[in-house]
Amino acid sequence: MKFIGYKIYGIAFLLLGTAGLFSCRRELISNPSQYTRIYMPQASQSPAVRTFVMSNDVQTIIYGAAYGGIGYPDKDIAVTFKVDNSLVDSFNSQNNTAYAEMPEGSYELEAASAIIPRGKLTTGPLKINVKTLGAIEAFKQYLLPVTLSANGKLNDNLRATYFLIQGQRDGINIKVMSFDKGSSVTNMSAVADVIKNNAPDLLLVKGVDINTNRSGHVDQPAVLSQLIGMPAYCFATSIANFDGGQYGCVLYSRYTIAKSDTYILPTGDANTEKGPLGVITVQINDSLKLVFAGTQLNANATRRAAELPILLSTLQTYTDDPFILAGNFNDTPPNGSVYTGLAGIGLIPPCTNCLPNTPATAPTGYSDFIMYKTGDQFRVLNYGLGTSTTSASLPVIVQFSMYY
Repeated sequence: MKFIGYKIYGIAFLLLGTAGLFSCRRELISNPSQYTRIYMPQASQSPAVRTFVMSNDVQTIIYGAAYGGIGYPDKDIAVTFKVDNSLVDSFNSQNNTAYAEMPEGSYELEAASAIIPRGKLTTGPLKINVKTLGAIEAFKQYLLPVTLSANGKLNDNLRATYFLIQGQRDGINIKVMSFDKGSSVTNMSAVADVIKNNAPDLLLVKGVDINTNRSGHVDQPAVLSQLIGMPAYCFATSIANFDGGQYGCVLYSRYTIAKSDTYILPTGDANTEKGPLGVITVQINDSLKLVFAGTQLNANATRRAAELPILLSTLQTYTDDPFILAGNFNDTPPNGSVYTGLAGIGLIPPCTNCLPNTPATAPTGYSDFIMYKTGDQFRVLNYGLGTSTTSASLPVIVQFSMYY
């Protein structure tokens, strides 16, 4: 059985035994029963957070009741518990939250009643059985209010425990990097050092030549592949005939590339550089695939506007697998037209106030950016910038957990 955030509150129960230390002073208190209160120890947390891995296993939450007061109870105390979903709305209203009710059939109290035995301070630990896979949505937050009744006086502040339940999928961590090497840079060892310092799993490198005169007729994607130890790659052409060779961007992967596609985004002007778009489907493990795309849009707003519809319509054809897009969109997030267009097809930024990455010395603008979809398949662990570069901009790096 796998679960996260599961704690048995035996320690809390044992701490309640300190109440017995005061029993030697019973003779000094004329009516000790007036100090007696029955309560739920878990109610001291509001809410009491429990996070579970999504699985077919039934997982558990521990709850119970305790006796607080002078000495020990001189008779058995009967207590009962129930789930009261009518309290969800009032909790949300009082705390400015929006937690959902647990769906019917996703939980079960193993025991609705118990006894605090004579001479004891607590019930035994009781269990709520929780179903996750097929019963609740991953990452959605649910509130499960459990209330206490007893044949004795209750502590009104601790008679209801609000369990906050969230399901989390098994995941795999993936680091994605977008990097402009500088179109005229030919020192591939220096470029490789920047990349190796960040150790990405998926990588977009822009401004890359194949067999051009300026690069000394070097196949830069192939050379870089060897230097960084990422043999799986896909070159996407921006200019098919440039200086005796080709010019564009490259997508690299530490995972096997199961499929690769390349496109050219027209600018509306036959005499200007087109937008490269490469899309690779990588095999993360036996059952999990991921689509990784990379592009560079035109710096001119009119030409970029011509590229955008083709980019959006092309990306919308990749719907079967989790999706990450990297590139230089030559626009400002989150309200630039490119970003609103990408958001319109479901792509999500990795942060609300993402760090700018250009110029490299004191960044104020955005050249590289990374987006993803869908939200229930990813969690952003970190968004950051590389500390070194071979161009006018710093690399952008996002660390994801991707969930099954």
